Amino acid sequence: MLMTGSRNTIGIELTALPSSSYNLSKENYNDFISDMAHSISKKEKKLKIYLKKEAEAYWLIIFADSIELNGFNFNGHFDKRILSNGFDRVFLFELFEGQVWQIQA
Repeated sequence: MLMTGSRNTIGIELTALPSSSYNLSKENYNDFISDMAHSISKKEKKLKIYLKKEAEAYWLIIFADSIELNGFNFNGHFDKRILSNGFDRVFLFELFEGQVWQIQA
């Protein structure tokens, strides 16, 4: 739990993608999205336990060591497989370069 004020809290859950690195292209984007959906689904199953903590919001941070975009742009490319979940916010974090993408607000 992250305290954001005297009474405000955010429950934050971390999870890794199945592969430690991704080299994204249009050809393998669906595989990447499937891995993202799997990681979200795995943590969403535990969300009922987290909800008992009564935080104001519940965030999921998904990380991988390396995500090479090769000119690929995430904007507008995320689909319902990863957008339909019970978390208030979902972030994708790339460890080596420190890139962060907000997937769901």
